[in-house]
Amino acid sequence: MQWSERLGRLGVVLAIGVAIATAAGCGQQQLEERNVALTRQLQDAQGLNADLQQQNDTLKAQNQALESDLAKAKAAKPGAAPSRPARAKPEFGEGVETAMIGQELTVTLPETILFESGKANLKAASMRVLEKIVAVLKKDYPSDKIRVEGHTDNVPINKSRKDWQDNWDLSCNRSMAVTRFLVQKGVDPKRLSAAGYSFYKPVASNDTAAGRAKNRRVVIVVHP
Repeated sequence: MQWSERLGRLGVVLAIGVAIATAAGCGQQQLEERNVALTRQLQDAQGLNADLQQQNDTLKAQNQALESDLAKAKAAKPGAAPSRPARAKPEFGEGVETAMIGQELTVTLPETILFESGKANLKAASMRVLEKIVAVLKKDYPSDKIRVEGHTDNVPINKSRKDWQDNWDLSCNRSMAVTRFLVQKGVDPKRLSAAGYSFYKPVASNDTAAGRAKNRRVVIVVHP
């Protein structure tokens, strides 16, 4: 092989080597640049996370301070009623239904306990039940408001038309009879109110005798 030919081949080899080295150098540089960029992004994200954590801590502290101030304001509010412990539901005997919803007590007395059909005069036997209710109202509910509600079924007044104009009239007079009894037994009349609802607040269907019997009732509602 001639010398010139050898030199030519050597030049080609050197050129290829330089090209490979250059490509390798470019690839390494790109990787390094990418690594630097990712490092900066990570640092930025860490800085943002630290800022958000600090803001979260600050907001928590402010919220706790506001809750504390609110609690103090409620405690110091003039005339604010103290929280009341839950009270047990009283029982007044068979046929009388009682219910507690929060601090509100309802006592439901069916017509058969209190009155003869179509009448608004209290039965003698009903007074024993009402006296039990009065005792509980005085002892456990000394300052609560009391609303006495009269309710009827939807049967028109016929047999007792000489006494009552309609079911409104009968329901009002029945609630008044119970209200007057409570006053006679020492319940403060300033706490009392009486209402008649006729047949417009039924608790059962008026299509059956059993449903109509449930609707003929007096309800005593006791609330703060």
